[in-house]
Amino acid sequence: MDLKHLRSFVVLAEELHFGRAAHRLGLTQSALSQQLQKLEAVLEVQLLVRTSREVALTEAGTEFLEPALGALAAANRAYDSVADIKAGRAGRLRLGSLSAGMNGILAPILERYRVRMPTSIIEVHGSDSRSQERSLVAWELDAVVVRGLLDHSVIATIPLTEEKLVAFLPEGHPLADRPGVWLEELKDEHFVFWQRQRMTSFHDSVLKVCRAHGFEPNIQAYGDTLEAHLTLVAAGGVISLQSDMNTSIDRRGVRMVPVLDEDVRFNLWLAYLATKQTPALNAFLACVQEVLHHAPVPPVTA
Repeated sequence: MDLKHLRSFVVLAEELHFGRAAHRLGLTQSALSQQLQKLEAVLEVQLLVRTSREVALTEAGTEFLEPALGALAAANRAYDSVADIKAGRAGRLRLGSLSAGMNGILAPILERYRVRMPTSIIEVHGSDSRSQERSLVAWELDAVVVRGLLDHSVIATIPLTEEKLVAFLPEGHPLADRPGVWLEELKDEHFVFWQRQRMTSFHDSVLKVCRAHGFEPNIQAYGDTLEAHLTLVAAGGVISLQSDMNTSIDRRGVRMVPVLDEDVRFNLWLAYLATKQTPALNAFLACVQEVLHHAPVPPVTA
């Protein structure tokens, strides 16, 4: 069934006049009649009755009008979707991020992306750097926020930001009301840590800086989510070292105190496949550069 024939039928049904319908369609009346005949031949029914005085829909034509309108609308949506993708206004963006990225720099980037690509579908998946690297190389993700550089020939990276450490302490802890603490002051504390298989990069990074400051952390508990860590801290007896990207977290019974050591910093990177070019990814990378260079957020357009 030819969409041109469908459109001709719809216009003719609206006008109920061959001359006006042909004018709207930019056709001769003869060409319009031929298109109608071809459509009727495909459907094997008569859609319109034409006399010297009027044009009227048959019962079959009346029933066919609504699905014909729906088919044309669906075709237009399909065309618009492809046009949006070609113009870089649509598509699916699949991101992976550490929790530090979700609680920090990712939100303003996605705010801009939403303005630039209002019809795009966004997926955000949380996982550790190593599993994200595997997903990226397998083309399961378009870009990921990770700690440290990923060693792979097809992966390109952009430095996003630095993160420091904060200590989450139970209320009533001797250091809880301090404006900041030195890492060395925590050497005799009991810690809740991430399971290494759950957050490999952060687990190893925190362990490394503690050892660099002269102590091995006394790990008394493990948690596989930030909420689990804070629950254990609020219960008393342990403290938790976390990224300062989580400073917006507010939990009853827990105080957040910055770690003051200047050498305790971790880099967050955006990694993506240099060989992958999609309108959605290219738009996202442009938004990353805008945020890094503090460009103003563009206005939302209708």
